[in-house]
Amino acid sequence: MVVSLGDGVSLMLNAGFGSSNCLFIEGDRGVLVETGGGKALAEIEPDSVDLIINTHRHIDHIKGNGLFSRAKVCVHARERPAMSDVDLVAASGGWARLMEGGFQDYMKEFPVAPTDLYTHRPVDDTLSDGEVIDCGRTRIEVLHTPGHTAGHCSVFLPEEEVLFAGDICLTAAGPCYADPDADIDELMGSIDRLIAIKPRVLVSSHSKKVTNGDSEIVLTEFRDRVLKREDRVLSAIKKRPSDIHTLADMRLIYAMHPSHFVVFWEKCMLEKHLVRLEKAGLAEVSGDGVWYAV
Repeated sequence: MVVSLGDGVSLMLNAGFGSSNCLFIEGDRGVLVETGGGKALAEIEPDSVDLIINTHRHIDHIKGNGLFSRAKVCVHARERPAMSDVDLVAASGGWARLMEGGFQDYMKEFPVAPTDLYTHRPVDDTLSDGEVIDCGRTRIEVLHTPGHTAGHCSVFLPEEEVLFAGDICLTAAGPCYADPDADIDELMGSIDRLIAIKPRVLVSSHSKKVTNGDSEIVLTEFRDRVLKREDRVLSAIKKRPSDIHTLADMRLIYAMHPSHFVVFWEKCMLEKHLVRLEKAGLAEVSGDGVWYAV
């Protein structure tokens, strides 16, 4: 499904888990933000794309890069090295420490085909915070919004007042900060930055909703879910000291665990909350990995 967000600005809505929404800006220079749109990308003539912006390295955002052979691919400088690391592209960095076996043992549960995951994807150039890309009718401002990953970016179209928030994803599942270089404080700071922009239109890589006029409310609620999760983690270890695996079984972050990957992401995020609580003097961990409230 294609939604018009302005003259020459189109949002291609994704088909579901394992894909991403894409933003296509037509003009003197054709720019495609994300390439995980699956069949929706058939609406775009490959030769009309001069530049691809990947908001970050995850496979559901980059898997279609090769469909646009003449386009240059750009990511933030902090993201570029990770684009060639399969573990980081698959959002499985640190798997061996928290899970049994390799993540490849569960590829039947992975939402993207292995052939897509193991495809080489070159990067031609890097993006920097505040960089402006002129497309003729439209300008694109790059916003470095770390937290989901270290090099995650959002894009803002100032004339149209359209903000594409990338994997500040605005979905019911809530914020994700499972990667090794993800950071809770950075993520909340990035969301605060987007709130301050007050865009007329707010869209993201995964929500099918186009937000008009109440972006501050939507982003604030999304940010505050992080702290609500942390409250649940603290309450859980107050009630019963637990290791990371027991806490994951409580589903304090994700209500459902449809795959081993979701269990892994839950464990990664729980660890980040526990470390924050430890730094705040509210939690401590024993030598055998059991967390206690202080």
